[in-house]
Amino acid sequence: MPTNNAAEAPEITVTKLLDRPTDQSTKEKEELLKVLEELAGRLEHELKAVLLFWDNHSQDEEFTGFLTCVDWDGTIYDTTKFSTLQAQQTYIYAKLYNCTDVYHTEETLASAKLGGEFLLRHAYKSDGRCYHSLTREGKPLSMRPDMVTEVFFVMALYELHYATKQPNYLSRAETVLRTVLSWIRDPGTLNYNGIETSNSRLTDLGHVFRMLLAVCEHNPAKLRQHKEDFNFLVKKILQHVQRDGKVVLEVISSGNGSGGGNGGASEIQGAQGRLVNPGTVLEVGWMLLKFSQLTHKKELRKQAMSLFVETTFTSAWDPAYGGVFSFLDVDGLSPTELTWNMKLWWPVAESMIALIMAYKFSGNRTFLNQFSRAFDYAMVHFREPDHGEWYGYADTQGRITHTFKGGPDKGCFHVARCLWMCAKLVREVVASGGVEK
Repeated sequence: MPTNNAAEAPEITVTKLLDRPTDQSTKEKEELLKVLEELAGRLEHELKAVLLFWDNHSQDEEFTGFLTCVDWDGTIYDTTKFSTLQAQQTYIYAKLYNCTDVYHTEETLASAKLGGEFLLRHAYKSDGRCYHSLTREGKPLSMRPDMVTEVFFVMALYELHYATKQPNYLSRAETVLRTVLSWIRDPGTLNYNGIETSNSRLTDLGHVFRMLLAVCEHNPAKLRQHKEDFNFLVKKILQHVQRDGKVVLEVISSGNGSGGGNGGASEIQGAQGRLVNPGTVLEVGWMLLKFSQLTHKKELRKQAMSLFVETTFTSAWDPAYGGVFSFLDVDGLSPTELTWNMKLWWPVAESMIALIMAYKFSGNRTFLNQFSRAFDYAMVHFREPDHGEWYGYADTQGRITHTFKGGPDKGCFHVARCLWMCAKLVREVVASGGVEK
């Protein structure tokens, strides 16, 4: 039977040490670095367990791709394949193959290729779009009305091309990349369920920003090639900063680019216009930090750190039960999103990345203390110690509501990326003997 380990103490907790008064003595710094070294090891251990879960239960050697509807113990309960999750898992394997020594193995590359072949054979729809869901064998079932699947398709094939140098991955990725970039500049061409809209969604901008960062990561020339695209995205993202720079809203009216100090963008009326999506804001926050590092934009780094990361995490953290709320209403009203007070796996994962990255760049112990709370929450509430991987869905009090570990919206991505990135960032802090200013 599945276990909800919410009552268990985590095997390592950094909260107790980090909450002590800080001095600048050599002894205190050495003690902190030891704790961070131990933390990095724990994160890497968790990553190994997560990957082992997916290695053992999801790979479809018969029809290629991955079976991602996986129960708590590894049982497959549905063979439907969701292209977004196929691409996410492909990306994770290819990324770890390209960027680590431990996972730079033929087995990891073979797993990435298994997903890449399914994407090439079945997910692509010939018009620059991708199918959302397919049968196990690859027969199309449905489409999404947004660009999520296409974004991860591009990320997966670019990363796989870097690993294999096979041109078919690159050519197909470039085709879909052009399609996505055209959509983000003219959202009306995508049509959400057949309805054209001039509203701007932070989630959409975040998806494309993530995609471009992934495309450029192994090739600095791509950063220069997509300079105008990055500038456009950053400008649009910052338009979501409203209320005199105090909040980042999920949906705004994008305006026509004229008037006002925010390019004509403004709040929209009603509950949708007051919505804050903390998980998205935190992910966009760490991506802005990463971009500001690459481009040496100090003011952007400052804004990302203070508003997108620190302010958002503080406002979204549940002081009573812990965890990150799924949605907030900026005026303090009840959000109309039915899952607003649930605690989901991915906002906690994004907060961990954002907070440890902010600490690395600033040395501000507030970020490290906040990271420790998010890390401990994930280890206590989402981690399932017997089989690996995290649960994804908990109620307000932190009790698990869905016992599967893979489903239509959760696969091998957020947890694995979080654990790998956090371990890497922590080890970089330890190696430097402090923080990166």
